Amino acid sequence: MIRLILCQLKQLLPFVLLWVTLIVMFYGLEIASTRIDELSYLDWCSDYCNVGSDFNLVLFTIFLYMLAAYSLFPREFDEGTIDFVRSLPVSRGQIFIAKVFAAWLLICLLIFAESLLHSALLLFNTQSITGTKHWSNDLLFLVRNCLFAFVIVSHGVFISWFRTVGLILYSAYLIGLIWLEQVLGFSGPYNLFRFFNNEYDGSKLLLDWPVIALQIVVALLLLGISYLLWTRTDSRPRAPGTGRFARILPALMSIAAFILVASTLAALVIKAGSDNSRGNIQKLTSNHYQFAYKQTDEPRMLELRQYADDDYQALIELLGMQTTPYIHADMTSQSNHALGVASYKKIRMVLSAGESVNPVYRRVLSHETAHVMQTIESDRKLGAAGNSVGFFIEGMAQYTSFKLVPDNLTRTTNWAISSVAWDRFNITFDTLANRQAFEAQYDPELLYGIGDIWVDAMVRVCGEASLGDFLRSNARKDTPGNLSGSAYWRHHLNQIGCGLEQVNHSWRQQMQEIVDNRKEGAFPTFSNVTTERNENNLLVTATVTPDSLGELPNRYYIRVQGETKLANTISPIRLGRPTTEGSETRVEFTIPLFEIQGRRFSYQIGYVPYFDSRYFFEEWRSGAVPQ
Repeated sequence: MIRLILCQLKQLLPFVLLWVTLIVMFYGLEIASTRIDELSYLDWCSDYCNVGSDFNLVLFTIFLYMLAAYSLFPREFDEGTIDFVRSLPVSRGQIFIAKVFAAWLLICLLIFAESLLHSALLLFNTQSITGTKHWSNDLLFLVRNCLFAFVIVSHGVFISWFRTVGLILYSAYLIGLIWLEQVLGFSGPYNLFRFFNNEYDGSKLLLDWPVIALQIVVALLLLGISYLLWTRTDSRPRAPGTGRFARILPALMSIAAFILVASTLAALVIKAGSDNSRGNIQKLTSNHYQFAYKQTDEPRMLELRQYADDDYQALIELLGMQTTPYIHADMTSQSNHALGVASYKKIRMVLSAGESVNPVYRRVLSHETAHVMQTIESDRKLGAAGNSVGFFIEGMAQYTSFKLVPDNLTRTTNWAISSVAWDRFNITFDTLANRQAFEAQYDPELLYGIGDIWVDAMVRVCGEASLGDFLRSNARKDTPGNLSGSAYWRHHLNQIGCGLEQVNHSWRQQMQEIVDNRKEGAFPTFSNVTTERNENNLLVTATVTPDSLGELPNRYYIRVQGETKLANTISPIRLGRPTTEGSETRVEFTIPLFEIQGRRFSYQIGYVPYFDSRYFFEEWRSGAVPQ
């Protein structure tokens, strides 16, 4: 059996050469065009690690794995070489198992080798003092990729019995799944593409196990059918003079069989979207949205729909948009780090059970809808300049959401927190217009508040129409593609008849006024920060010094993470314990060691400066776990 597997591995050498060629091309381009000594884990893993599914990535992966699976049987049967293999002292079942196992094993080995190469290249990052890998996530990625390889190999072995017709119809089936996902917004665990659906709890990867389990069951069934088909099929090299009917009949049978299988799988996808009373996932439509939500959330969903279309229309008018995209909103997200995320014409959002729809949910829906509008109106080019425009992407969504769903108290505290951070950390526009550098030094959440104030300054200087005009300026075909930072902003603001210097002057003036006019809030500073180890925990303590108003917060927090964050996620936050001795106040934080990868780590200390406001975190600090 081992020799048979080795023989099949040898037969797959052309596939290995293709894989190696692709790896050399990809990593060669990366090494030639970027400085690998500055790349972080997220730089290498940005597209693959993002929240949600990447259809293009999954399609390419399916195509690659399918090549290996499709090369196992058809050629040997068409050329008659399978007869020699069957003459060996092994059963047909052993031959089938050896072929399938060899293809799966080879793909898993190649995946593992690529992961090792990835890790080796990250070692060139000598700047890293906090670790360059998320090992637990990488292990889950490796397991998921191998399971996905098994699923696709099973599909490939099955459709290869139908030859070219099977490939064509399988391609149509994949395109149909993408279309159904776009039409339904949520297609449940039956959609193959959801195999690669990423969710995070902090920086911990959460795989979509219901999807994975169902796809494995389907793959096992297809593998069983393939076993019956291939072990009972004899080699049939085409003889000269074969009649036309004899050539057409197998193709007609293949088409009929595959249509039956594809329609059955497509019906499962449709069933997932239309299973109203019997299933947990419900559908609700409005003029501009199609919502997918849990049955238990129906009262909240019905209440939210009352406002959704009016808020949508107000946003369209605010941006001066001519197009009105229909948005699919998946309200079943269980993410703990973000209430919502958006992509092209799609939104994923948390709708917490047990709570009525308050303005927060309306504002989150409006915020994510603004992201969709940004993508549409800029012809998807705004995201390409994400590092320079990240603060605007979040700030504009924040600005429009508060305009449509006002909340003066929340916005006032957000602006105060942002302004204090701007003043205390001396944040410049150049830093703001470099998202990667900003998030490496400060709390990423500050982009929302500071961006909101900057957009407000832009509206006051350039007019409200400048929001939509700026988006459309990015969509221009003659826009230079090599601009970044201040140069990028100066160019696009000039295009719409405005000036960067005027906007920045107004922004800084408004930030300073907020700082000077603050009458409440507790914004102390930390000093004398120490770390020590206590059994299975790390203890971080710091002295708390009140600010000029003399107030101290009631709640203190710390968060710890490695050098990078996956998909802009936020690490779990731990509550601190304040103590007062005489006139000195100190706060102590306890961090389980299992939350720290390696000895080196980064952390932020913060607090809640206003009652029920968001956090205020100081700059990132570096530390080491004592031995």
